[in-house]
Amino acid sequence: MAKRLSAQACETVKPSIRDRLLSDGDGLYLRVRPNGTKTWVIEYEHRGKRTKYTIGRYAREGAPGDSIPDWLRHGQQSLTQARSIAGAWKAARRSGRDPVADWEALLEQERRVEAARRAEEEAERNQPTVKDVIEAFMQKIMAGKKSAPAIRYRLDRLAALIGNRKIRDVTRQHVVAALDTIAQGEREGKTAKQLAGEVLTQAKRVWRFAAEREWIADSPIEKLTRAAFGAKPNKRDVTLRLDELAAIWRALDNRELCKSDPVTIAAMKLLILTGQRESEVCEAEWAEFDLVEGLWRLPAERTKSKRAHLVHLAPQAVAILQALKPITGKERHVFSSPLRPKQAIYGRAVNNALATMFKTGKLPNVTQCHVHDFRRTLISRLPDLGFEPFLGHKIANHVLSGVFAHYNHNSYEAQRKAALEAWAALIELLAAGENMTQLQRAA
Repeated sequence: MAKRLSAQACETVKPSIRDRLLSDGDGLYLRVRPNGTKTWVIEYEHRGKRTKYTIGRYAREGAPGDSIPDWLRHGQQSLTQARSIAGAWKAARRSGRDPVADWEALLEQERRVEAARRAEEEAERNQPTVKDVIEAFMQKIMAGKKSAPAIRYRLDRLAALIGNRKIRDVTRQHVVAALDTIAQGEREGKTAKQLAGEVLTQAKRVWRFAAEREWIADSPIEKLTRAAFGAKPNKRDVTLRLDELAAIWRALDNRELCKSDPVTIAAMKLLILTGQRESEVCEAEWAEFDLVEGLWRLPAERTKSKRAHLVHLAPQAVAILQALKPITGKERHVFSSPLRPKQAIYGRAVNNALATMFKTGKLPNVTQCHVHDFRRTLISRLPDLGFEPFLGHKIANHVLSGVFAHYNHNSYEAQRKAALEAWAALIELLAAGENMTQLQRAA
């Protein structure tokens, strides 16, 4: 029987100019490299195939762990551990198995398990948070839209409370708790509750966006309603009387009653005279107007319906715009902001000017209203002047419904022009204090 290795021999063996192989039996060898490196090698034959396999480096203290796989994974073994591996592998060969193939198969399985674990961890790290989804929604859906800042404000309120949670893990209870906090966090009363409702409306859009991209299976908040937070949307139904509208017009011409700048006042007057939307008026550009012909051509990209629209300007409207020429005529926007260079005034700035007059008691006999109510008032009161009801909707660029929309493609430009001129003339007369009787149709 060949002499087996000793621990001392493993420690003291010296290298030579070529590899040295010191046998220990059962196919186990200590290989000593010319540079002094010592490794364990097991050599055997299985089914006619010769295999020489390095199981690890020699280490006096050996590898931690209690099993052969532990020692092999460590890559360093003591003499005793290397002998155990060689003996186990010899037994495997006797049972008809190839121990190296078994070991490499085990390693491959472990690599697959580890790769799957890492992929799962990576997928978990890449799972978007609520804040991530909001950012993606704002960039992909809301980029360039006029409503983006307002929607961003509402979604940021939600992100401040649950933004760091993975959206996949957010439950309805999380969102409800956040909305309850928002509903209590502003001023007491309706304002905070309405804000919570508005946040919910935008949150639903974000969760649908996430579901479409399979970041979540479905939205847990789709069935939530604004009413659950005391935030039913306010449907505005204010329609001013003509004498109320005339009182606002007079206040705009009185520096004691209205402290706003001339640009804001002009914008509010044009809203009254034309019935167009706040953004369409406030962001109007000089290039859209033909003051000689008394026409305002609204391009499709600036209208809510994405349809180009022609607005006829009454002489009073033309006079307002001509008076603005010395102030903003060199700017791009007709109603250029006095505070933000090269930008138009905000629609809310015009509405704030109206709100200030109400708050300071300058309009005591006028129903509390919003500048958008001027549009409803024009549409509602034109029939009192003898014009067909649909003309107001034509002037407002509404999409008419039913058979009328399908068959009647007449633009009624002459009638629209006459209606707006009659409207402006009546406002001017009433504001001047003329005694005229307002005709009102029954509701």
